[in-house]
Amino acid sequence: MTVEPLLLPEPGPGPERLRHDAELRALDRTFDRIRDTVNTGIDVLNDLGCGLRRLPEESLQELVVLPLTGDYRRIRQNSTAIGHLDAALARYAASTARMALAVGPGWEGDAAASYLLRLGRHAAAARGAGELLAGAVPALEEVARFAERLAVEVEELVVELVDKGTRLMTRLLARVAGPAGWAVLGAEVAVHGLDAVTDLVDDARRLVAIVDRLLAMKVEVVDQVDEHLDRLAALRRVADVVREELGR
Repeated sequence: MTVEPLLLPEPGPGPERLRHDAELRALDRTFDRIRDTVNTGIDVLNDLGCGLRRLPEESLQELVVLPLTGDYRRIRQNSTAIGHLDAALARYAASTARMALAVGPGWEGDAAASYLLRLGRHAAAARGAGELLAGAVPALEEVARFAERLAVEVEELVVELVDKGTRLMTRLLARVAGPAGWAVLGAEVAVHGLDAVTDLVDDARRLVAIVDRLLAMKVEVVDQVDEHLDRLAALRRVADVVREELGR
C-alpha cells in the first residue's frame, strides 16, 4: 500500500492582479503638514463666512491605507493556504480509504467491520472538510479582487488628495499667512464677496469630498464581506465536521 505524503507549504503573500499607482508608492508622507495648514486656512475662510468642513485630524495611514480596503494580498494568501489544506485532506482521505485494502481477507467479524467503518468515516470526514474549505476559495478571491479594486481607487484619490492639498497649502500660505495676510484677504472679500476666494473654497471642498469617498469605501468593503458570509461560514463548519468525527 502506498501512502501519499501530506504537503502543507507555507503560502507567501498573494499577488497583485491590478495595476497600482506608482506615484503613491514613491510619495513622501507630507499629508500631516498639508492637513494642518489647510485646516488653518479653512478656519480663516470660515471666519469670513464660507462654512467649510475641516479635514480629519488622523494621519493619512490611519485615515486611508489601513482601515479602508482590507489586505487583499493576505486574503489571497489565506485562499492559497486553503487550497493546500484541501489537497492535503484529499490525499489523507485517499490514503485512509486505501488502508482498508490492507486488511487481510481472513479478518472477519465485528472487529473488522468496526475498523473498516471507522476508516470509511475518517476518509469521508476528511474529504467533506476539504470540500467545505474549497467552497470558501471563490468567495475569498472575490473579496480580494474587490478590495484590490478599491485599493487602486484609494491610491489615485490619495495622490489627488496630496496634490491638491499641496497646491491649496501653497495658496493659503501666500494669501492668509499672518495677520497681514488675513487683513488683505478680508479686504478682498469685502470688495468682491466670496468670489475672491472661489479657488480656495473649491479646492477645500474637493479635498473634503475625497476624504468622504475614502471613508465611504470602508462601508463598501464591510458590505461586500457580508454578501459572502454564508460561503465563508464553511470555514467554521470544517471544525465542526472534524470534531464530530473524532468524537465518535
